[in-house]
Amino acid sequence: MALVDAPDMVRGQMNFKRLSLTDIKIDIPRIPKKKTLIAAMEAADVKNKWENSSWGRKLIVQKRRASLTDFDRFKVMLAKIKRGYTIRQELSKLRKQSV
Repeated sequence: MALVDAPDMVRGQMNFKRLSLTDIKIDIPRIPKKKTLIAAMEAADVKNKWENSSWGRKLIVQKRRASLTDFDRFKVMLAKIKRGYTIRQELSKLRKQSV
């Protein structure tokens, strides 16, 4: 079991099988207090590094998609249709030029 803690969660134990390592690393003493942990994370800019990682961006997109309303999903559908139409038009122009 691993001891897991973050500024927005309660310190607790978690099985190693449920954890995944990242390249983000901070130097902290063994079993730090909450205040020390938060200060070290802010000094290392962990939140910004996480949000700029591909894994973090993927989770942000998933949350954004999950929070869409029905009308927002409709607008996304229309945008995809319009994008596909534009791509097909440009592709047909290129095909005509190459022939």
